[in-house]
Amino acid sequence: MQTLRQELTDRDREIAGKDEESERDKQTLRQELTRKEAEVTRAEETIRREQQQIQEMRQRETELVQAKDREIALQQQLGEKEQQIQEMRQRSQQSASYTCQVSGPGLTSATVNQPTHVLVQLTDSSGRPHSPPLNVTAQLELVSKATRTTTIWPWSKKQETLPNESHVSVAMTSPSQYEVSYTPVSRGQHKLHVQVNDREINSSPFAVTMYPDPRQLGHPVRTVTGLNLPYGIVFNSHQEMIVSEYLGHRVSIFDIRGQKIRTFGSHGGNPDKMKLPAGIATDDTDNIYVSSWHKLQKFTSSGELIKCIGQLGSEEGEFDVPRGVTLYDNQVYVCDRDNHRIQVFDLDLNFVRSIGSRGKGRGDFDAPLDVTFDTAGNMYIAEFSNGRVQVMDTSGQFIRVFGQEGEGKLHGPSGLHIADNYVYVSDYSGHCIVVYETSGQFVTSFGRRGQEEGEFPFCITSCAGGFIHVC
Repeated sequence: MQTLRQELTDRDREIAGKDEESERDKQTLRQELTRKEAEVTRAEETIRREQQQIQEMRQRETELVQAKDREIALQQQLGEKEQQIQEMRQRSQQSASYTCQVSGPGLTSATVNQPTHVLVQLTDSSGRPHSPPLNVTAQLELVSKATRTTTIWPWSKKQETLPNESHVSVAMTSPSQYEVSYTPVSRGQHKLHVQVNDREINSSPFAVTMYPDPRQLGHPVRTVTGLNLPYGIVFNSHQEMIVSEYLGHRVSIFDIRGQKIRTFGSHGGNPDKMKLPAGIATDDTDNIYVSSWHKLQKFTSSGELIKCIGQLGSEEGEFDVPRGVTLYDNQVYVCDRDNHRIQVFDLDLNFVRSIGSRGKGRGDFDAPLDVTFDTAGNMYIAEFSNGRVQVMDTSGQFIRVFGQEGEGKLHGPSGLHIADNYVYVSDYSGHCIVVYETSGQFVTSFGRRGQEEGEFPFCITSCAGGFIHVC
């Protein structure tokens, strides 16, 4: 029994020893597992870093390929640029061997729907004709907008759609001369570009003004009635129409819709009244200047009298039936009809000088009825009794005369207006409007005697918005 107990004790000790050894083994295994897991984690981190490095290397490889492609493209562009530069140098060397002389009627102005041309003469450095053929091209560019609103005074407005350009052709008329031909299709400011070997020639582009064809004028648009013998007509800065009513002894003003806004004047003895108003003009501040019975009056735009001068006589500042009035260079020019002269005043109506005397020679006048100026400052005078238009400079020196003979002969010129490089003359006795170039060359005429639209018992003209206005 004692022995059996000893064996059981020994076995318990053996089992406890084995359990302790097993626990140590487990602990060792746990430590080994933890170490292995740490190694796996470090390996995975290393793999991730390597994968990231591989991705970055692939991205850099892609960027290098793209950079290489860009380099190749830039090299190609550089080669093209070098080729273009070489071609430009060659053209420059060719161009350096010639000069251009440009002339012709279409160089600065032209008329719509009328063909015109410009000549380009090529010469070498010694002035001799340049014989080798060159590539000459031309283009006409419209400077103003493609659309334009025009007021058909005083009733409505219309929208014009303007063509972008006119057809331009270039023809070689000789080995050294080229003709640039075009027919303008829209009026207004244009630029004419002329190139030789794709390079603009000297002074190109040229500024060209396209004027409307006066032969297309003369068709009545509207008629305003109810005026008592309208004589003069002018427009202020608001496009209001201002009319002097000769037998109404007043001035009437209409708005852009054609509605009468106000009148002022009426026959009477006071200075602010008027008798038989005729010539009329406005200044930059819309003051109104009116010639009436032996007087010259200045009014505000609302009709308040500013100053009145004149009486019957032939001295300075006196008048004998004054007629046309116009303003130029801050001076007032008045046609003193029966004194056969032009009197000039400043804007305060102080006398400045007198131009002309009665006669039929150069610089003489016989019943001047109207005066106006062109853009060059030349003065045009309509002489009723001499049946002519005389052109003088502002100092009174004779330049030329026209309208006395041949086609376009005047019978009694009474009104003048210059617009679009043309002179429009009211022929009182001929009951028509006669149109000339500023050189005096006859262009056309329209109108006839009668009481219907387009027929004139009396003619005094003005021009605004591309339309002729006839009293």
